[in-house]
Parts: sequence; structure tokens; C-alpha cells
Amino acid sequence: MASTEQKLKDLDRASMKIIETIGVKLHHAGILDIARSCGIRVEDGKVFFTEAQLKEWISYAPSTFTLYARNPEHDMEIGGDRTVHASSNSGFPFIADLAGTRRPALFSDYVNFVKLVQETPFFHINGGVMVTPEDLPNDEALYPRMLYTTLLLSDKCLFGGMGGRIESEMTMALLMAAFDTDKEGLAAKPRIANLVSTLSPLQYDEKMLDTLQVFAEHGQPVIISPAVMAGSTGPVTMAGTIALSNAESLVGVALSQMIRKGTPAIYGSATSGTDMRTGAFTIGSPESALAVKYCARLAKMYGLPCRGGGTLNDAKNVSVQAGIESTMVQMAANLEKINFNFHSAGSLDTYGAMSYEKYVVDLDILGRIRFYMDDISTDEDSLALGPIAEVGPGGQYLTHMHTAMNCRTAAFISDISLQGALKNGMDADTALTKKMTDKVEKMLAAYRQPELSSRTIAKLDACLAKFDVDVAALKEKLDA
Repeated sequence: MASTEQKLKDLDRASMKIIETIGVKLHHAGILDIARSCGIRVEDGKVFFTEAQLKEWISYAPSTFTLYARNPEHDMEIGGDRTVHASSNSGFPFIADLAGTRRPALFSDYVNFVKLVQETPFFHINGGVMVTPEDLPNDEALYPRMLYTTLLLSDKCLFGGMGGRIESEMTMALLMAAFDTDKEGLAAKPRIANLVSTLSPLQYDEKMLDTLQVFAEHGQPVIISPAVMAGSTGPVTMAGTIALSNAESLVGVALSQMIRKGTPAIYGSATSGTDMRTGAFTIGSPESALAVKYCARLAKMYGLPCRGGGTLNDAKNVSVQAGIESTMVQMAANLEKINFNFHSAGSLDTYGAMSYEKYVVDLDILGRIRFYMDDISTDEDSLALGPIAEVGPGGQYLTHMHTAMNCRTAAFISDISLQGALKNGMDADTALTKKMTDKVEKMLAAYRQPELSSRTIAKLDACLAKFDVDVAALKEKLDA
């Protein structure tokens, strides 16, 4: 079998052939004009880069960059071997309970998840469209309402929302109001990252290209993320699907640099497989983990930051299936040092629903993986030769001072798992459920709203009002 290095070369060669000879279709006259003006061959709405052209343009994207938060403690350096997590799931319309029963997501759920993310030490990015609230107007100001809410409730870095040009321009207006800056000031200190998805195979639609253009013009990071489905929107073989996904992602990165050189661009992949028995997209599969592996390695080969993974699963409820699949994909992302880890907590049912219980279970998974990735220390205290000599053969360590001094930090302590005997005759399922719900309630009770000046709030109110949003009604819902 070929080495991984040879496979990367093979995938790169195949992707270059796709880009040079098949092309990528752009449903956007303005972006086609930009590509044409940069010397790229354009025919029938498709762009055809030579390998030299493509690799020159992607070279302008920074290999590392900083995303700035309202609170500098949450600034994120993205790239290299650093892994950062975001639970900013995208557009989930439902909330699922423990049994998997679904109900429409509400604005109160969005508020709860913003608070939970603010309280989660693993996460330094908040917002996006973690759920799509059924009780907010489904208009062009839907995401700006959610961004406004996140700006009030969180001081972490920000994630973008769904929509196209109008929503993206509203986003930039809110950010300039929040951070008292202008377009160039935003570019100097990027505040928000957003997803740009492809229309596989080998297409970008107008809405996504509008989003790409507005974000790049303002110097805000874009995450180019194909979600090629092996066997339906890509070849059934994973090598062919990864080559196709690679081609789509690289073209998106190149386009971002044509719009504005130096725009932070993250090479992404949400690529996975198709269940060939049903035609369903499967994200909690070994194919998903393999796509994560090659996303990371290809991106690093091109000198680009990468996005992939998450606690992905196809389970309908919090179950054995959910745990197995989520841990597999998330572990692959951490082992491969994925830089920007999206969908890190709360999702069920192939991006179909959010779950409060799954959110805290996923935090437990992230904690276990971090403990494993931190590895062991072999300093004098950790090797514990003194205590070993003192206890000697046949002794015990439970009451030794070394244990007392290290017991709160040396061992992994789960907030979710059951250990030891069950108390009060409680059955295991009930005990486990209680630990999940107690954890959610404890996190929400601990939430404290970060301070934001009345002047900034007034500017945000005025900016949102310009979009014909009833700010008073939104605040009433927020305070309910």
C-alpha cells in the first residue's frame, strides 16, 4: 500500500487535473469577472486555474491568523498545530429530547445555547446559527437579530450566519457599531468567521459567493467547506470524493485572495459518505473520520489553516450510537490537529437537531480527549519514586500525602459518567439523565452577562433599527 505521503501527492495531482480540465462553475457574474481580470480562464461560467495560478493565489492566504474577541482572553490564534473548538452548529431547526422526540427550536433555546457556550471553557467562539428559532421573523434580519443577541450576551469571538449579501452587509454594520471601527479597522482586527459552503459537485451558488465577497472585502475569515457526499455528490470511492472536495476548497481559497489578498481563509471539509442502502448522508462514519484526516494533511501541505470534524453523529437521540460516532470523529480531528473544530457540542441526527443533554455529554468527550492529548508528565513528582519507596510492596496509596496533594488534578473527573455504587436505589438510566440535566442547569445558573457599555448597546440598537427590526420586541423576548 502507498504511504500517506504518496497518497497526498496522488490526491493533489488528481485535484489539479480536475481544476485545470473540468473547472468549477461559479453562479456569480461579478466573481467571474474578478477571476477573468486576474488572468484565469473562464468559459461557460466555469473557472479553470492552471496549477501554477492556483498555488500562487492560495499562497497569499495567511498560514496563521488571530480572530479577536471583545474580551482579549478569548482571542483565538488559528493555524499551525493549534486546535480550537467551536460549538457554533449551523442552522439546526429542532431541539431533541433524550428519547429523540423533536420540537421546533425557539429563540429562548438560542439564548440558552449562547449562555452555555459562554460558560464553556473549551470554546472561544460563540453565536452563528446554533439553532434556527421558529418564533423569530424569517426575513433578511434573522441572523442579524441573533448576532445582536450574541454581542449582548457573550464576549467571545463570533461566528457568522446564514444568508447572502444583504445579511452579510448587515453583519458588518453591526460589527462596526459594536467595535467602534470602520471597514479597514475590521480588516486589521478580524472579529467574525463564516462558513462558505460549496454546491457539490464543483459549483458555488450566488448566495455563498456573495457571502465570500462581503466577508473578504472586509478582511473577515472565511471557512471554505465542501460537504461532498461519497456516492451521491461525489464518487463512491473516498479517494475520488476527497480529490473533488480538495479541488472545491482550494478554488474557494483562491477566490478569497482575488477579492482581497491576505484575507484569512480556512481550508475546510465537511465531506463524508452516503449510506448506499438509503441515499442518506452519513457524518458519524469512518468515512467522515478519513475525510478529517486528509483535510488536515492536505491543508498543512498547502500551508493553510484547516477546519473539520466535531462530535458528529447520525444518532436520533443521546445513545450508544451517538457516543461511538461522536468520539470517533472528534478524536480524529484532535489527533490530526484540525485548527478550527466546528460542530463540537450538542448535535444529533446528521445536523438535524440540537440537544441540551448531548451538549454536556460532548463536553465530557472533549475533556477526555484533551486529557489524552495532554499526555503524561515524567517530572519528579509525577514519577513518584519517593512515594513508591515509602509505600513499598503490599502497601496502599489512598491515604498517602502524595495522593492528597495531587488527587484533584492528576485524575480525569467526569461530570456525566456513573462510577461506584448507585445511590438511593436509583436505576442507571435515571441517574445518568439526572447528571446530564443537573449539568445543564448548573451551567445556566452560573452564567453572568459580560459587561457592555450603554453607549455600545445604544449604537447596536440604532444599527438594528435601521434594518426595520423592532428592537424593543426583541429585547422583550430576550428578557423573557
